[in-house]
Amino acid sequence: MNYSLPRDVFLLLEDAFNHDRTRAEVFATAIEHAIQAIDEKADEKITAKKESLKSELYNDLRTELATKEFVRAEINQVRSEINQVRSEIKQLGLLLKVLIGIAVFGLTLFNPAFVKLVELVTK
Repeated sequence: MNYSLPRDVFLLLEDAFNHDRTRAEVFATAIEHAIQAIDEKADEKITAKKESLKSELYNDLRTELATKEFVRAEINQVRSEINQVRSEIKQLGLLLKVLIGIAVFGLTLFNPAFVKLVELVTK
């Protein structure tokens, strides 16, 4: 991008060089080239910093993101835990049925009417 000094700055330079327009133009051109060189160097540094930040961000995100293998391993682990819980629920269901059977058996065994019925049957 070309940069040119504003007119009022050029007039100040002319005054500084005792109205010698040629010397003012040479000095203005030198200033313009210096500004352009600074601008180009700043653009280069900005581009380099941008690329550096992009690659750094990519590397940081890559380590943070879940991979397919990691997700599959986690899913398999959850499935195995669910299967364990299901088997425990089946065992608890069987135990509950046994306890209910024992409770019903105990209640009927100690029921006075049932005892009398058993006595009548056994006589």
